[in-house]
Amino acid sequence: MTDFTDKKEQERLQSYLNIHLKKDKQSLPVEEQVEELHKKNRKKWIMLAVNIAAILIFGYSFYYDITQLGQTFFIIILVVFGVNVGLIFYQRKQINELIDYLMWKRHE
Repeated sequence: MTDFTDKKEQERLQSYLNIHLKKDKQSLPVEEQVEELHKKNRKKWIMLAVNIAAILIFGYSFYYDITQLGQTFFIIILVVFGVNVGLIFYQRKQINELIDYLMWKRHE
């Protein structure tokens, strides 16, 4: 569990809050901010599914010679979508930390 009483930890989470919630959403009560973060988390699942589907489609079409893509181009596509999947997982981790922080802040 994260120590939310640490000043640096609170600053880090506040910067995440600035990234993931717009200014008008930050003025909402904590419960509504948490709901907005849950919505954003669901959108990240959709983005993740689309990226994984793209990897599978390109992989399938390359493996069965359906496409005329060269191997270098195929590797570039896999790397780009793979990095994108990694970044989406990282953003989901940040959003989940923010939800925990806001719930802690509400009970504080």
